[in-house]
This record gives sequence, C-alpha cells and structure tokens, in this order.
Amino acid sequence: MPQSKPFVAGRGMKNELEILLVEDDPDAQANLFDILEMDGHQIRVAGSFGDVRASGLQPDVELVILDRRLPDGNVEDALPELTALLPNAEFIVITGFADIESTIAAFRLGVTDYLLKPVHPDVIRQSVARLARQKHVESELNREQRFANQILDTSEALIVVLDMDGCIVRFNPHFTAITGWTLDDLKGKSYIDHCIPESERDRLRQVFRETATGKHSTGVCNGVLTSDGRIRQFRWSDSTLTDEDGEITSVLAIGIDVTDVVEAQNAAARDHRLAAIGQTVAGLAHESRNALHRINASVEILRLDIPIESESREEVDSIARASSELQLTLEEVRQYAAPIQLHREPVMLHEVWRRVWGYLAKTRGQRDAELIEAPGCCDCLVDVDVMRMEQVFRNLFENSLAACDDPVCIQVDCKCDDQGTVQLDIRDNGPGLCAEQRQKLFEPFYTTKSRGTGLGMSIVQRIIDAHHGDIQVGEPTDRGARFLIRLGKQKAVFASSSWQEAAADA
Repeated sequence: MPQSKPFVAGRGMKNELEILLVEDDPDAQANLFDILEMDGHQIRVAGSFGDVRASGLQPDVELVILDRRLPDGNVEDALPELTALLPNAEFIVITGFADIESTIAAFRLGVTDYLLKPVHPDVIRQSVARLARQKHVESELNREQRFANQILDTSEALIVVLDMDGCIVRFNPHFTAITGWTLDDLKGKSYIDHCIPESERDRLRQVFRETATGKHSTGVCNGVLTSDGRIRQFRWSDSTLTDEDGEITSVLAIGIDVTDVVEAQNAAARDHRLAAIGQTVAGLAHESRNALHRINASVEILRLDIPIESESREEVDSIARASSELQLTLEEVRQYAAPIQLHREPVMLHEVWRRVWGYLAKTRGQRDAELIEAPGCCDCLVDVDVMRMEQVFRNLFENSLAACDDPVCIQVDCKCDDQGTVQLDIRDNGPGLCAEQRQKLFEPFYTTKSRGTGLGMSIVQRIIDAHHGDIQVGEPTDRGARFLIRLGKQKAVFASSSWQEAAADA
C-alpha cells in the first residue's frame, strides 16, 4: 500500500496540490497514488469515510479524490460532512457504477468532476492539473486581495472609491478615523454633496468630471466635512479604475491630511500681517491720539458755549460722534494687532453666554429676540479667559441679531463628554452666509458693510488661537451658517450659526 506523504504548507507559487485520496481498492489506490505523485502532488490516502474522520485532517486539503462507493457509505451521503470538514477542497468522484441520477446528485453537492473507472492516467492528470491552475489563480487573487486590504486598512491616507456618478463605493478605515463617517453612513451617496463644503462643490464636480474621462489629477486641495461638521484640509491624487476590457468603472481618490500645514501657513501669513499692521498702528495711533484729544477738548468747549437748543449744537454733537467712531476704529485695529495675553480661570460656559446676552439687552432694545437653551445643557467647567470668551460670544450674538429679522430666535445646545470636551451649537433663524463670506470670513479687513474695519471675526479667530484652538465655518443643518470652534488642551468645542451678508465683521 502506498505511504502517504506529509503535507507541506505554504508552497506559494507552485502548482502542486494537497490531495486526499479515498479508495478502498488497494490496486486502484496504488495506481492513482503513483499517477498523482509523478506530478509532484502531496498525497494522503484513506480507505473509508471512517478513516477520513479519524485522520484529523487539516482544512488546507485542496483536492479530495474518492470512490463513490466505499465500505461505509456512498458519496452522496458523506459529501455534506466532508465539505464541512474540508472547506477549501474541491472534490473529484470516481466510480464504476455511474448513473444519471447519482451523477446529477453529486454535481448538485458541489463535485468538480465525475470520472468513470477504469480511469485513464491522462484523464485524471488533466483534471487535477486544471484544478491546480484554478487553485493557483485563486491563490494569486487572494494574495493580491489581502495585500490591497492591508494597504486599505493600514494606510494613513484617505482612500475613496467613487462610481461614475460620484457616489461612494468604499473607503478605508482611516477615512472613518479622520472624518467620523462610516461606510454604512455614506455608501451609495454622493461624495461631493455629503463630504465637501458647499463653497467648494462646483470646483470639485469639475475635477471629478475630468478625472472620470481618464485624466489623472494631482495636487488638488480641498476641505472634507467631518461627521460633526468640522472641515479638514486634504491634498488629493485622483485616477481611475478599469475592468478587464479597459473600460473605466470608478474613480480612485487618495488624500493626505494637510490641515496642520494649511493652518501653519495661515498662521505664518497672519503673523506677518500682524507685524505690518502693528507697526502701522503704532505710528498711526501716536500721530492721531493728540489730534483726537484736541478735537475732543474743542468739542467740549463748544458744547459749553453753544446752547442745547441751538442748531449749531447738532453739528458739534456730530463732530463728537465722528471722533468717537475714529477712536473706536483705532482701538479695534490696535486690539487686533496687539499680542493676546490670557488669564484663565474655570468657568461654566452657560454663565458666560447668559451674561453676554444680558449685556446686549440694551442694544437689542424693543426687538422681538429670544435666546433659547436646549434641555440638558451641560455644566462642565472650562478653563478659559472669561473676558476674551465674552468677546467671542458677543461677536456671535451681535452678528446673529444683525442677520435676523424679527422675531429673532437664537438656540443654544451645549454638550460635554467624559473627556471634558464641550460642544456648543448656536443656531439662529437668519439667512446664513454666502460662499464668498464662508471663504473669506476670517480674513482681516474683509467686510461687506459700508462702515467698519472688518476685523471682528479675525479678532475672534485670534482669541480662539490663543486658547490653542481653531475656528471653522461649518455646514448649516438648516437655515443660517454654522461656526465650529475647537479648543485644544481644554477640549472645548463651540459652534455658532447664521449671519447675513453684513456679518463679516463685528
């Protein structure tokens, strides 16, 4: 009787198979063993189904050749159990008692080939060689798939596959780690509509259309929306995937997170502007202060000499107002350019925004305006400069009041987690921000107003930066705009919403 040889695992690229030969006829078993051994296959033999069960076979058996009728049963009865024991194996049945019904039954059970005895050596060799080639191709495909999955799972780049309509087919785990989106959230949905900030969507649609025609694009930078409404910046390389006929089936986008780089560049540019503004303001303030003092002194003298009921008194008061406005403008520019020194203390944020809303009572006068706090607002202590944070909330509330027609409704929802992260969402019923405002809102001196310096939101940004945080224009969930502020070590997050076109400065 032939001796079975030990299996050799991990043969890789070779076309030999791990074969189990189940045959109760010693002569037929020896003959088949010699034929298969001649082609280099690793073979183990058994004389019955019971021998197979008792042998403790490993699931890496790739091919089972067995007689249809064995002393302890027929193939049709044992095959379901064998396929469970050997999930990676193909099955070839050999028999001298073939009939149509048994043959059909065997194929229904997953048999790959069905051969009649006496088996010609070339027939069995060709059948086994065909299965070996098939196994080799499957092994290569599995190896490539494992490699591709490893790249997808371990890459620290965003990898996104879109169909030809721009809908998401798949993305890698790092996409979820960075953005918070899961594949269940977005699969089959438009990538641009759900993941790209509104102000950049038209540009990205053009990039997608060009890429879908086969044009490779690289160096494209754009923001990506996270699940909590923040925006991170990525640099992309886009190409296409094709089928076996060379037809383009999908678009592959690979993105590197450049948020820190963009923020560093913006900070450097901002520091450069601040230095230039600081020098200019220092000289301007020095030259202007004495002149303003003289103007104010002269105005007070005129007020003493001119009766209140006089028509000239109105002109004097107008001069006084103009002088005050000029002083405020100089102070705002000086404040923007001056270094921010923080004096931190623990405070509950709801105390800060309530106090600011109270300060604004006189400003809003008889307007129909309401600040609504959502149920369950958190009471976490946050370590911040209270005066500076009051300035942040004042800017947000004042701009919301300026944006909305009566009745004004500003809603505040505040949440915190176990790590001390505070999330504050402020919404109003204003018309929101246009694309240009969303892009330029934090640029110094940007304004759509006929008056004002355009520094209000730039100062807000500097305050948040001083707290080791960042502020971004988020996506609105309904009407209005949404602003997200994230504080670094203090892990406090603030979000604000909607202003009108004139709300680009305080």
